[in-house]
Amino acid sequence: MNNTPIDRRIAREAANWFVRLQNSRACAAEHAAGAEWRARHADHERAWQLAEQFCARAQQLAGPAERAALERPRGLERRQVLKTLALLIAAAPLGIAAHRSLPWREWQADVRTATGQQRTLNLPDGAQIRLNTGSAVDIAYNDSMRRVRLIAGEMLVEVPHRPVGLAFLVETGEAHIALFGSRLMVRQYPHNTYLAALDGAAGVRPRLARGEDAMMRLAAGRQTYVNNQAVEPPMPVAQNRLDWLGGVLRAEKMRLDDFIHELDRYRPGLVRCDPAVAGLLISGAFQLRDTDQILNALSQTLPVSVHYRTPYWVTVTARTNA
Repeated sequence: MNNTPIDRRIAREAANWFVRLQNSRACAAEHAAGAEWRARHADHERAWQLAEQFCARAQQLAGPAERAALERPRGLERRQVLKTLALLIAAAPLGIAAHRSLPWREWQADVRTATGQQRTLNLPDGAQIRLNTGSAVDIAYNDSMRRVRLIAGEMLVEVPHRPVGLAFLVETGEAHIALFGSRLMVRQYPHNTYLAALDGAAGVRPRLARGEDAMMRLAAGRQTYVNNQAVEPPMPVAQNRLDWLGGVLRAEKMRLDDFIHELDRYRPGLVRCDPAVAGLLISGAFQLRDTDQILNALSQTLPVSVHYRTPYWVTVTARTNA
């Protein structure tokens, strides 16, 4: 078995071709182009076969609604399928457990937001949750428990201060967090969790950590990253972490590939950055309500061109003089 990791670009292309050709309306020319892509390189075929394996497994485990979404993803669901499938293809050779990223975990969440959508949840005791794009949470609220589990995406939690009462608990894939009156920013990454205590402190414990000293205090105004076993040394909160609350994507000498990765979270479909221009630097504040305008601004301020294969498949490449 070939255990060499599959390049993320190839994984995303494989996911796009696979989902595109599952559509019963795909024409013969599209199927021929897909076959040509598979034959172009051994890793293309390997990525395609992994896509088939994951989707076959999903068909076996998912319920009727999830199976329908996998077979005929439409609109915003398509983006979720593409991203999840690409992640699984890239991770599979490394032996990374697939179950954490299976799409129906997000689809079956108590509350979720679509790509580009934000949502505010008001909880019974006055606590409030603001969900960013592509986020999913499960909520357990009763007389004996106040718990929110972030399955995907990003959220701001605001908990009113109460001298006596149940702790407000937040769980992610890597961390257990306790709040007793504070504002906390949380983002779930593929392999770690970002936390920022904005007002008031929080207690943080890695999921696999044991012992009385496993809980770390995160002071107000500090941020950190948590994996399953450790908490990174806290640092001052980066102010651009709050910009999404105002619908802004802010960059300060950010690499173009990192910028495109962030923009991709807010735009349905696939936005790809060619490696030839990945290291270009960009600065500015961009309004997320119009991602086409942001892409147009890139071509106006950097030596790049923006190519639309479809409105949902966009590539940023080096500008040519032709």
